[in-house]
Amino acid sequence: MDEPPSSNLPLSDKPASEEISAPALRPFRADFSRRLMLLFASSFAAFSLTTWFLARVNNAADAPRDASTAEGVVREQLSALAKGESRVAYALFTPRYRAEVPFEAFDALVREHGAMFRTTSIRKETKFATLARSEITLRLESETGDRFVARYTLVIIEGRWWIDEMRWHVDSQPADRIIARGIENDRACANAHG
Repeated sequence: MDEPPSSNLPLSDKPASEEISAPALRPFRADFSRRLMLLFASSFAAFSLTTWFLARVNNAADAPRDASTAEGVVREQLSALAKGESRVAYALFTPRYRAEVPFEAFDALVREHGAMFRTTSIRKETKFATLARSEITLRLESETGDRFVARYTLVIIEGRWWIDEMRWHVDSQPADRIIARGIENDRACANAHG
């Protein structure tokens, strides 16, 4: 039986491994090395760019996570202040506010009065809102028992709410609240004894 000639046979009498000489492989190896280096470089660039983008989106240092509502931005800032994350809290201010108040001044204030930002209760008292501006007044009580009133003014910039102004002061209770509590305490003591 005659077998058809195979196309895999070498064209010369020499074995296939001897057919390609070492000098002939040098351009192939150099080209391969160049392509491999290019592949690694482009992979590293893509990885770096992706990591940078994801870190920027996930950290949200300059974009509030709950920017859909003014109250959400205020609560996010209060949460950041309670954790001592002054950089995150500062990033929730408008560019105008950040231009007027440097981060170092804000950070020093947060460190100096950090206890007042660790609140145990937050009660929203008033809210005034238009399509582009919102004013929120909160009554807060800190872990130390101190009470504060916080007034926030927020504005929409590019579809997100940003804090444009923040004012905190000690809550001075009106005299009628103190008297009413005193009367309630006296009645409670009388009922207990009697």
